Amino acid sequence: MTGHASDPAPGSHITLHELRLELQRLVSLANTAERPKPTSINPAGHPMPGHEWTVEQRTVASYKGPRTWTVRTVDETESCDVVYVSSPDAMYPGEDFVPLLPTDARAVGMALIAAADRAEHAALAVPRLEDRRRA
Repeated sequence: MTGHASDPAPGSHITLHELRLELQRLVSLANTAERPKPTSINPAGHPMPGHEWTVEQRTVASYKGPRTWTVRTVDETESCDVVYVSSPDAMYPGEDFVPLLPTDARAVGMALIAAADRAEHAALAVPRLEDRRRA
């Protein structure tokens, strides 16, 4: 008999781990809905004065310790048209930067968002129409 008081509520079969994964997914979606504010603004005397964003990566099981991505823009005239990215795998993370033109930085950012979306759908075994290629 459905609708009876002793029937489990919809979704009550979800484990705590599944609930945590879904909350992480929802938070990650919320975090991509608007542009983040800079983590810090480096002053004029800094080697790379300007806005800086840092992202603490939640590590995959095989990595130990914090993994930080650093993204900077520089307020100096000769380099203000470039986005600088330092990955946790750089020789000196936070000090070694790869320069990207803004168009390339946007393309990488959009590819990361698309790949993250695809990975979340694959992990949840939810097929997406846009994953099907037309013949």
